[in-house]
Amino acid sequence: MVISTRGKLIIALIVVVCTIGLLVRTAVTRASTFYVTVGQLYQEGASAENQQSTVSGSIVGPSVKWDPGTRLLTFAVEDQTGGRQLPVVYHGSRPDNFSNNWPVIMTGTLTSNGTFEATNLLIKCPSKYTAATQ
Repeated sequence: MVISTRGKLIIALIVVVCTIGLLVRTAVTRASTFYVTVGQLYQEGASAENQQSTVSGSIVGPSVKWDPGTRLLTFAVEDQTGGRQLPVVYHGSRPDNFSNNWPVIMTGTLTSNGTFEATNLLIKCPSKYTAATQ
């Protein structure tokens, strides 16, 4: 069976369109990371241990300890309800805007001793502006 030039062109076009579609799907899937709160992570219990998770919470100011020599940052986070605190260990540079009660999103794993070992740390800037009263 001989495929005409037009047939080859159509097959090549279909392959290119499918490849582009697959790349877009992969990019969208990875960009849409969902996170859980501290309370939700604790509700998952043992099933969350040693599984990569993305967790959101607020920094508990008095818990922050920074060792520049070893680049070790330890702190605790809690969710909006102020319930349980999650101890966090992060190896890397301390973010400049790391302040008390600021929201943070962390990616890492929950260890069996209850400490969250963060591999990625994102500090969200809390709203500094409030609506004007009229």
